[in-house]
Amino acid sequence: MNPSPSFWQARYRQQVGWTQNLRRYALDKTGLPASAHVLEAGCAGGALLKALRADGFEQMSGIDLDFAALQLLPDDVPAACADGLRLPFRAGSFDACLCHFYLLWVRDPRLALRELRRVTRPGGWLLALAEPHYPARVDRPPALKALGRLQTRALRAQGAHVDMGALLPRLFHKLDLQQVESGVLQPLPPESLSAQERELEWAVLAADLEGRLPPAELERLRRLEQAAWQAGNRVLHVPLHYALGRLPLES
Repeated sequence: MNPSPSFWQARYRQQVGWTQNLRRYALDKTGLPASAHVLEAGCAGGALLKALRADGFEQMSGIDLDFAALQLLPDDVPAACADGLRLPFRAGSFDACLCHFYLLWVRDPRLALRELRRVTRPGGWLLALAEPHYPARVDRPPALKALGRLQTRALRAQGAHVDMGALLPRLFHKLDLQQVESGVLQPLPPESLSAQERELEWAVLAADLEGRLPPAELERLRRLEQAAWQAGNRVLHVPLHYALGRLPLES
């Protein structure tokens, strides 16, 4: 299976929907005005930036390594095809820098955060709005527990930092930030997932497991999951962690 760009854009929109309440809570906490200049690292096609615009923010920029994905951004959103470990911006360029399902894929998350801190102005904010902790994934009924173990191994093999969520508090406290806050998003109730979202979730998992399971075994697990959803006893939860903090003001 080789998911298309449109598939991944649907996935990113789904993830932005999951974290909507947290995003609004975190940004309200910062007190940033609508005119604040915000940078998103790992913006892809702009699913989060578009949501921020809908929330009232007026000045947004993005960076991503995927040039093709950047072509999906609105024309009036400045974007750079750039490495998050070497941001092409001067120090203090932004009022806030944020990321969303980003650090788990970065080769050096500590350096990525230091770069985001560098380009944030004194008194500005740094926010990691969602990073998963796959080792704590919950799958029920018990017959489906293997799915979580298999996906975690597959993601690790792809280079993902599967425990990034749990590392966020320590990483943020090492950045010399003030008003640091971290926590875990409340899990979505299983009944809140539509049939389309369930199919999208399975498609992502199938893409991760491609070549790691015989097709017949993957199909068996898919049928087990479908039956669990229909019976109302399917539980699928990957803890999503967040962290935010403010840069000290210049003395």
